[in-house]
Amino acid sequence: MPQLNLITQSDLAGDPQRISDVRAFWDTEACGTHFVPAKKGTPEFYEQYREFRYRVEWHIPELVPFAITKDKRILEIGCGNGADGTLFAQAGAQYTGVDLTEAAVKSARRHFEVLGFGGTFQIENAELLSFPNESFDLVYSYGVLHHTANPTNAFREVHRVLRPGGKAVLMLYHKHSFNYYLRILGYMRSRVFFRILSRVGRFAGDRERLRTGWSGVRGNEDSSIWQIHYENFLRSGWAYLQAKNFVHHATDGPECPFAHVYTRKAIGNCFREFSSIETRVAHFPLHKYAFGDWVPGGWEKQLASWVGWYLFVYLTK
Repeated sequence: MPQLNLITQSDLAGDPQRISDVRAFWDTEACGTHFVPAKKGTPEFYEQYREFRYRVEWHIPELVPFAITKDKRILEIGCGNGADGTLFAQAGAQYTGVDLTEAAVKSARRHFEVLGFGGTFQIENAELLSFPNESFDLVYSYGVLHHTANPTNAFREVHRVLRPGGKAVLMLYHKHSFNYYLRILGYMRSRVFFRILSRVGRFAGDRERLRTGWSGVRGNEDSSIWQIHYENFLRSGWAYLQAKNFVHHATDGPECPFAHVYTRKAIGNCFREFSSIETRVAHFPLHKYAFGDWVPGGWEKQLASWVGWYLFVYLTK
């Protein structure tokens, strides 16, 4: 694995190497692919992917205005496997999907082909889009912009490519959430800490045996993530466990280079150029756990609106 560098303000200046690291991590497969057993690229894969996505993240059709986008010029930044893009296309939108990675662009394009939809797909860096000013009626980005090296640059690009009066719908990770404070900084960081303690006295030898290259592990379900976290610690030292550093490697996998989190107050500062800013909080998937089947859906929805992991941002230029 490449040398792990902890973040400082001077780092957040669009360093090409950092963009390259982001691309390398996400280009192993389009986001979400590892949740679906069917062969990639087949109609069965895309059908299973849509079923999985909207079963687990049932809030998406509720919180994203797909139905009102007929004949609108839509830009999705971070098209992934193209599921949300197909809902825009189904509604009659003029859809453009972009992604930093070739894997996602190819998969989203194939998804549209399978369903017989038309769209435009291309590789783009969210921090420096190639589109002219005021090109789109709506910009949509779901769980993507917090993964770039300098999200502030990407936020400016969203504003630039929107026409006056245009809308943006973004989903970013929510700092004031159960997932951030209890799961990431509580459970996950403690588990890594005890893994480190179990190797006290053997750090020097372990450093000599560090792997090079990417393991390709995505998410946090694979048991190998704890070893990768330990190796990250060997590269970075105790600063790795600081909240501002650890969070980047505890959301979508320990090799993920960036994963920024936001409060509602921070959102106001990030998007001051917009004339209107609204936020909603979602996603507290209790049904993922054994006890979750006993929790009424209304309770889960209410908890999600308070301490959910996803912060939806609705903007008007």
